Amino acid sequence: MKIVAIASTSEMLTQIQHILQGIEENDQYIFLQRQNQDMRLDRIDLASTNVLILDSASIDQADLRLIASFTRENANPAVIYMAGPCSEEELINAIRSGVMEFIHTPIVSNDLTSAIERIRSRKYISNSHKPRGKILSFISCKGGAGATFIASNLGHIISTEQAKKVLMIDLHLQFGDASFYLSDEPGLATLADIVTKEGLDSTVIATAAMQINENYFLLQAPDNEEDSLGILARHIDNLLTIAVQDYDFVIVDLPIIIDALAMKSLDRSGYIFVVMQPTVPYMRAFTKMNHLLSKLGCDPKKIITILNRYSPSIDIPLQKIEEAIQMKIAFTIANDYVTVSKSVNIGKPITLLEAKNTICSNLRDIVVMVSDQVIEKSAIPFFKRWFG
Repeated sequence: MKIVAIASTSEMLTQIQHILQGIEENDQYIFLQRQNQDMRLDRIDLASTNVLILDSASIDQADLRLIASFTRENANPAVIYMAGPCSEEELINAIRSGVMEFIHTPIVSNDLTSAIERIRSRKYISNSHKPRGKILSFISCKGGAGATFIASNLGHIISTEQAKKVLMIDLHLQFGDASFYLSDEPGLATLADIVTKEGLDSTVIATAAMQINENYFLLQAPDNEEDSLGILARHIDNLLTIAVQDYDFVIVDLPIIIDALAMKSLDRSGYIFVVMQPTVPYMRAFTKMNHLLSKLGCDPKKIITILNRYSPSIDIPLQKIEEAIQMKIAFTIANDYVTVSKSVNIGKPITLLEAKNTICSNLRDIVVMVSDQVIEKSAIPFFKRWFG
């Protein structure tokens, strides 16, 4: 659900924030403070808000009139109102105005979480703002495996050939360079410029993201490590929650080191693509990565192996690699160093250079799996190969 809290003081806002972040649900949170005791509802999109949490020292008649104005004909948002001691008549007036849950202050953690769960159980409220998109995470088992190239070009194919709206998020906060795989010029804003801000929404994301084409957007990594110091796991969680409401696919390029930020993406991914190359060091690294993902509780059914830069005639046989890593290779990407280097050096997706290149065909096989649509030439061989 999308939950907005508008508090009267910074102390109350911090307390609400602490309580809500203990709820183990994929909710989107927006935390705001009143301005001169005015709610300033123009800062949020009421139509897409499922729960609105308000507090006041006492029941404010101006608040009740405003609540009545937007709840009279709409199920959303459900209002939770928190205030100090009040009379029975005041409480009845609050309920009549459209307040669904009333909580006496000082608040108790369980009172607020219980109120939210009661609202969540009302299907007509909690189901009215379902996520639109899927999250796909890409991670290299060892540096230089090619995860960023594959992720960025996959996004381009989905956005152009299937007309799906795609957001790529570069979570390489120290050495992120995804923008150079898609454009010859970096964007004006980065992930760090928006992710920690209050009131983050789809409009803010769209403003900060580089637009690669009509349907493809990139939220690039910070230019330097210092800019990313204030980014916390809850910021990434909130970013993903907002992104899946507005994009068909959210592609996250992860660093090799799995930290709390990366875990937020892994936990919420429909697929986790682990990229390796056909050499012994990568095979060893993949085994370690797969073991780590297992220890972290990642669903093994979500983990998809991509073997990059594979040449059947010169590399270790596929069967031998699978025996070594004790896992099936789901997809192979052909080894075409010249074309890939040209694509990266000029900052253009490979399909714009050679749409019929074998690598493009390999990427389309992946698109078939992650997408509900079917690409004519790739779909038949793919389904025959994997589903008999």
